[in-house]
Amino acid sequence: MKTKTLNKRIALVAGGAGEVGEGIVGAMLHEGARVIVPSRDSGRLERLRKRIGEKGGALVTVKADIGTAEGAEALREQIITDMGALDIVVVSLGGWWRGSPLMHMGAGDWKREIRNNLTAHYIVARTFLPMLLDRPGSSYTMLNGPAALTPLIGSGVISIAAAAQTMMKEVLSAECAGALTRINTVMIMTPVLTRSRASGPASWLRADEVGEYVAWLASDDAAEVRGATLKLQSREQLPL
Repeated sequence: MKTKTLNKRIALVAGGAGEVGEGIVGAMLHEGARVIVPSRDSGRLERLRKRIGEKGGALVTVKADIGTAEGAEALREQIITDMGALDIVVVSLGGWWRGSPLMHMGAGDWKREIRNNLTAHYIVARTFLPMLLDRPGSSYTMLNGPAALTPLIGSGVISIAAAAQTMMKEVLSAECAGALTRINTVMIMTPVLTRSRASGPASWLRADEVGEYVAWLASDDAAEVRGATLKLQSREQLPL
C-alpha cells in the first residue's frame, strides 16, 4: 500500500469550503492529513462534510471568521488548545469582481475587494504562519491566478490584489528565510472545473487536480521547493 504523504499532519485550509478549496481538502484528506476548514457560514461547512463523505473522518470544520484579526486569533487559540500545533497552511481566499474601469470604481467596492482578496491573506499569514516556522516539514501555500500578471479591464482591482499577493509571498519568504517552513505560491493559469462549472476545454484543470498538486507541494516530496511561484498550467505538471 502506498504511504500517505501527509500522514498525521495537521493542515488548515483557509477557503476550504469553496469549490476549489474543496478539491484541496479532499486531496489532503486522501493523503492522510487532518484538515481544519473554517468558514463564517455553518451551512457551507455542513455541505462540505456531506460532499467529502467517508473521507471526512479527519475533517474538522469550525465556524469562524478568519477575515478579521479577532476571528483568526480565536481560531488559532482553538487549534492550539485542541491540537497543539499546525504543520500545513493553504490559503485559497478571494473572489471575482467585474464592474467599471478602475478610475470609476466606487470606494466601497474597492475597500471590499481589497479586504477579501488581499487583506484576508495578510491576516491569515500574520496569525498562522508564526505557528509553522519551527516545525520540520511545514509549509505555507498561497493560491493565486493569472490576474496577477495581466491588467484586466473592468476587473482591475482583482489584478492589483493578485499582483500584491504575489509580492506578499516574496516578502514573507525573505523575512522567513532562516525558518524551517517552505512558503510558496501556486498560480493556477487555467479556469478551474468545479461542481458549478463541470465542463470546459480539456486543458482546464479540475479542482481535485489542483488539490493533488497542492497536497504534493505540502509533502516531503517537494522538500526542495521553497520561495517559488509555481505556474500550474496543465495536467502534465501534476505529480505521478
